[in-house]
Amino acid sequence: MAALSALMLGPVACASDESDTPAGGGNASGGASGQIKEGLSVAFLPKQVNNPYFTVSDNGGKSAVEEFKGEYKEVGPSEASASSQVSYINTLTQQGSDVIVISANDPNAICGAVNQARQGGAKVVTFDSDTNKDCRDLFVNQVTAQGIAENQVKLISDQIGGAGKIAILSATANATNQNAWIELMKTELKKPEYSKIELVTVAYGNDEDQKSFQETQGLLSSYPDLKGIISPTTVGVAAAARYLSGSQYKGKVALTGLGTPNQMREFVKDGTVKNFA
Repeated sequence: MAALSALMLGPVACASDESDTPAGGGNASGGASGQIKEGLSVAFLPKQVNNPYFTVSDNGGKSAVEEFKGEYKEVGPSEASASSQVSYINTLTQQGSDVIVISANDPNAICGAVNQARQGGAKVVTFDSDTNKDCRDLFVNQVTAQGIAENQVKLISDQIGGAGKIAILSATANATNQNAWIELMKTELKKPEYSKIELVTVAYGNDEDQKSFQETQGLLSSYPDLKGIISPTTVGVAAAARYLSGSQYKGKVALTGLGTPNQMREFVKDGTVKNFA
């Protein structure tokens, strides 16, 4: 809310040119005595609609927009492909949206459309997953990439006793945040305390439930001695848990990742998942 307010009030400096600056650490500045004018149209454009993570975050955005009596809307694709957001950005530009708040499926694919929106007068805020820094006015990060990497590796290591083969089930291959987290997980795994853990592959479920389910099945078919899976995406971790819960691997293959309590509750209660973030 503070970042969005500052953006509305005056000149904006990017919150960060780094991908791991957390929310609240930005440098957005504006008129101290100014007020946000009523009626500003603010559109939230998630990677995909009906994703549990974006349902929560966008509803938070709705509450914030209502505080300054703006006009809130959420639009977006049902699939998280690289260019799936472009047509929605173009429509919002044509509609004269004052602000577009977007979690980018790809750091490059939407830049042309986003810059057209900015040329048309819209302010563009990225959150969760950034574009290239030249394609937006402000980036609000929800967590440090390093923190995610350390947390996820520690969780899986604890569950598999610090040794064995693991795999990562990611969202899309182009997701800025996912790729940053994965690269730092690889670095984290080089630490001496994780020397007995081997990352065998990274699979991509494209933040689609059925594909993530099938990718989990494929991982266990290709690596029958797999000890654990990290899935740092709400759709992926729930789909992987669903597959494991009905398979011979339940209780034998550890699963952790990033999920929401509501979607993961049943899998914690039935013993498929011990812990997640």
